[in-house]
Amino acid sequence: MSEDDKRYTDPELERFLRENKEMVMRLFKEERKIMAKLFEEEKECFKEAFGEEKAKAEDFAEKSKDKAKETAQEMFNAFTDPEVQKHFMAMGLEFMMAVSALFSAMPFPDGIKDMAEKAEEARRNATENFSKASAGRDKKKEPAAPEKINIQPAQKKKAPPKAKNEDET
Repeated sequence: MSEDDKRYTDPELERFLRENKEMVMRLFKEERKIMAKLFEEEKECFKEAFGEEKAKAEDFAEKSKDKAKETAQEMFNAFTDPEVQKHFMAMGLEFMMAVSALFSAMPFPDGIKDMAEKAEEARRNATENFSKASAGRDKKKEPAAPEKINIQPAQKKKAPPKAKNEDET
């Protein structure tokens, strides 16, 4: 069967459409206008409904952002509190003392023991500096001004020159 054989044709319908072509076209145009108008109305309704939800979401996001900033500031303040820093410093010094004692008690080669002695000396110096800074503060618990330390970056090691292959010469 060909395409023409499958197509349904009604002579009366065809005659009606030919005779009333202008009326059918006008009805289609009116139907198109009605559908466009309905589409625009639905679109506006959709915008209103989701516009409100969008505004709520933006408000929620702004409040969450503000709360996150506030929480981050509180955390920062907690870690930078002078009393907390004093305990962290003491903890670090205690840890250094423990490591130093461990190095002293263990059987290590002389090079390692020398390193342990240097670590102990550094710990003593840090303890003295910490004690001086704590003792020099006013009774109003003003935090000691941090000592500025000038740190120089380590020099980069130069790569050893590449050996020339016999093939390249």
